[in-house]
Amino acid sequence: MKLFKFICFSLFILCGVLAYRTYEFAPPAQNEKPEHVSIVWDGGAMARFAESIRIPTISNQDSSKIDDAAFEAFHQLLAKNYPKTWQRLERSQPLSHTLLFKWQGSNPDLKPMMLLAHQDVVPIEPGTEQDWWHPPFSGALADGYVWGRGTMDDKVGVIGIMEAVERLLSENFVPERTVYLAFGHDEEVGGKGAQAVAAYLKQQGIKLEFLLDEGGFVTKGLVDGVDGRVAMIGPAEKGFVSFKLIAKAKGGHSSMPPKHTAVGQIASAIYLIERNPAEADLSFTSDTIKYLGDEAPLEQRVIFANLWLFKPLAEYVMTQNPATNAGIRTTAAATMVKGSVKENVLPARAEAVVNFRLIPGDTVDSLQERMTELLRDTGVEIEVMRNFGNNPSKLASTDSKGYQLISSAIQQIRPDTTVVPRIVVGGTDARHYEAVSENSYRFMGIEIGPEELAGMHGTNERVLQESFLDACKIYYQIIKRGNEL
Repeated sequence: MKLFKFICFSLFILCGVLAYRTYEFAPPAQNEKPEHVSIVWDGGAMARFAESIRIPTISNQDSSKIDDAAFEAFHQLLAKNYPKTWQRLERSQPLSHTLLFKWQGSNPDLKPMMLLAHQDVVPIEPGTEQDWWHPPFSGALADGYVWGRGTMDDKVGVIGIMEAVERLLSENFVPERTVYLAFGHDEEVGGKGAQAVAAYLKQQGIKLEFLLDEGGFVTKGLVDGVDGRVAMIGPAEKGFVSFKLIAKAKGGHSSMPPKHTAVGQIASAIYLIERNPAEADLSFTSDTIKYLGDEAPLEQRVIFANLWLFKPLAEYVMTQNPATNAGIRTTAAATMVKGSVKENVLPARAEAVVNFRLIPGDTVDSLQERMTELLRDTGVEIEVMRNFGNNPSKLASTDSKGYQLISSAIQQIRPDTTVVPRIVVGGTDARHYEAVSENSYRFMGIEIGPEELAGMHGTNERVLQESFLDACKIYYQIIKRGNEL
């Protein structure tokens, strides 16, 4: 009987602890909810956006193969559609087709803000052109969407920012805080344009109050258990590196194979990597759930408020979904394999490429050490492909003036939106600005669901027309309210 009472009492205490920690697991209190701002946008904005999509500013890893005429035509389009911005702001091209604008503020004591986007788009995969419901560079306005490559990634950012600045200039707005606009020409292939802009700012001794780039979105139907709109601001992004795995063996005829071929060695190495994932870090997801507050299902809040007890369960559940798994650990994806030149020839050398996305806390060096140890007995060599790779970005503060301004502007335009921080799993130009920006954020005001997400870098890329206008309004509010910081 005493044991039964003890068990009951222990369970009562445990339930009390779980309940208390869940109650305390709440988003930071806001001083006041921002007042809704209703803005009617110029009806010609949609046509101007569609025009920009019709110019195929396609990235190419080989800079000699870039279509210079397309980028020049895009610049001419910006000059035509946004004459005040083009003529009245200080403008330069730090590298190739990358554009940098400076809107001088009236108060030199205030640190500048910076808005980023990129002009370049990824190519259309050959053979998929007929799968597009509207041609990929048509800029078609149909079914409530704007269609075409770049509608999401990332001409929506370039045009949204230009729309906002042009309107503010038309209203004779004068910023107290200097505003920089930077539109890279090669973000999709490494961002040398952004690196040139960052180097220029550093040389000038400029430190930014905050920086806003692409990366986060307003999601609907993408957060488990949440039906409403969730704006995800990225305070950091994962790193990127690819390792080449190399196995060497004696060649020969496939009729007399050794016990383990070079291809077999590579296969064993990939198997080991896939069977030994990096350790999970649930802290970033925990922050996202906390900011969701009551929008998150009760069971999620109970679990993440009490990871001391439920961490194994949370990790198991999140690992089952590639999207949530990518947010909790450094991921590995074997993407390329190379072996023999003929089906009956044993390869003297086999190779594979494994792409890693590093979560903050990991580095390229620490990952290389772990992979070297993991593959030590396989006979496979590891070569770091450093032509395009980087460590994870620094983690920006969610308490900063910049984050609070972006969050407030989003809710002013769409009060039905919950704002949360979330690590960006892809790469952006923002990572190149760490020397000049302590707080870099990643967010665009467009809404995406599962269908829209599938179009990014894929077929039928598109953005809701209403959502594009929301993005214009959010950029407008951020610039206009920059004087308040």
